[in-house]
This record gives sequence, C-alpha cells and structure tokens, in this order.
Amino acid sequence: MEEPIIIDNNNIESISQQQHSTVTNIDSGSSNVFYMDKDMWWKVLYTMFITTGIGYLMAKRNSTSKLRIIKPVPVVILGYIVLLWCSIHHKSGTQQMFNLIIPNNPTTYAIYISVGLFLSAVGDFFLLYKRFFIHGVFFFLIAHISFIFAFTSSEQFFTPTVTGLLIGIVCLFVYMFLAKVFPLFSKMGISKSLAIALLFYTSVIVTMCFTASVKSFLKLITIINNNHDIFSNIFSSFSFYASIGAIGAVLFFISDLMILVREINLLANGQVSTIRKLLGHGDLGMIVYWLGQFCIALSVTEF
Repeated sequence: MEEPIIIDNNNIESISQQQHSTVTNIDSGSSNVFYMDKDMWWKVLYTMFITTGIGYLMAKRNSTSKLRIIKPVPVVILGYIVLLWCSIHHKSGTQQMFNLIIPNNPTTYAIYISVGLFLSAVGDFFLLYKRFFIHGVFFFLIAHISFIFAFTSSEQFFTPTVTGLLIGIVCLFVYMFLAKVFPLFSKMGISKSLAIALLFYTSVIVTMCFTASVKSFLKLITIINNNHDIFSNIFSSFSFYASIGAIGAVLFFISDLMILVREINLLANGQVSTIRKLLGHGDLGMIVYWLGQFCIALSVTEF
C-alpha cells in the first residue's frame, strides 16, 4: 500500500524564499548598478529648475551677491531635460541610473531646441555684465535661429503658401519698424547702427514666432484630419503639446519687449504709467522668459 504524500506549505514557502534570495544575491553580486525611478528623476530636475530660478530672483536684489551667477542654470537644466526626454520618455518604472543621466539618440528637433536653450543660457551669463551686453544679445540671436531650424525641421514645412506668408510678414514688420519705431529711436538719441541691429534681431524673433505658429497650426490640422471627433481633439493633450512651442516663442518675444520697455522707462526717469512700470519690471520679465523657454522645451514631448 502506497503511503500518502503530505505537502507541507511551510516548507514550500521556505524553499521559495530561499530561491528568491538566491536570485537577488546573484543579480546584486553580478554588477554594482544603481537604479532610480524615472518619475522621481523628472521631479528632481523640475525642482532644480524652479529652485534655481527663485534663487536667482532673490540673489539679484543684492547687486553684490555672487549667487547671481546661477542665472543661466534654469535654462541649462531645460536643455538637458530636452535631450534626456528622447532617451527615457518611452520607458516606465525604475531604470538604471546611467540611462537616466546620459541622454542618447535625441531627435533632430530636440537637438535644435536644446542647442537654442544652451545658447540662451550663455546669453544669460553674458547679460550679467553690462560690458558684455552685445555678446549676450549675439548668443540670443543665434539661439532664436536654432529654434527656427527646429520649428522648420519638417520636410513639409516650406510650402509656397507658408513661404509667401513669411516673406510678407517680415516685410510688413520692417515697414512698421522704419515708419514708426525708427523715428522714435531717433528722438531718443539711439544711433542708426544700433537701430538697424535691433531691427535685424527683432526680425529674427518675429520669424521664430511665425515658424512656431505655423508648425503648431499644421500639427493641429493633422490631428483634426486624423480624428472624427473634431471638438474633443482640439482640446486634447496632443493639441496642447502641438501648440505649446508657439506659446513659448510668443512668451520669449514678450520678455524681450519687456526689456525694451524697461530701458525706455529708464530714459524717462521713472515718469511713466503704472502699466509701463509693471511691463518693465525685471522679475516679471525673467518669469515670462523662463515660462517661454519652458514651453519651448515642453514642445519636444509632441514627438
């Protein structure tokens, strides 16, 4: 007569725990690899972006503070985030620390955007010192051009209609500048060479705003054409990310205009309206600038 087989659940659980412990030891002993949750790493980076921004606003109140040197850091962090997004946005959960820190395989769009952000950070650094003002403006000019390359990186961008509109808008802007703004600069004693340089710089940033807007419009049209429920897709997250680059470009432009308003206010010896004082406020201008750069960086999530 065969003896009955007795199954001891306690023994089975003990054996299972031993096997799990063995596998864990093998994995941990094979290589000293550090892991981190991806979402936690994003939170760390965004916290650093906000913290360094607030730190600069506090430091700039003291003209002798050495902490003002952190002014470029928020935008550097955004440039890093743009490159890193292409590496890990499609992954979930805990990842190797190396994969979370070192960007790899960025898209063409992300490269242009990150280059624009890094150049803007260099411009921020030079603008800390009045004697390097021209150098800072030059780096911002190149940054705008890099953003234009990003917004026009699609092969379907330069259609005859878009090209014609771009030329028309630039010509209209140049006419308005020469007819309205240039005489104002002459009354303020601004040299013609500086006025022409400002015209060129402003033309570039207007072009950036236009290309960003066209790119967003074309993307929205594609989203609507690919979906039957037009109303819901207009307000979808995809539409938001498609438009966020244009919003950022416009905010960037507004921040530059606020700098111009501040300089004009200084020439008026403070005899200006409350609205002009608000528009020329340095802290508000920096916040608008950072929001613009943040929106431009966020547009990479569309891809």
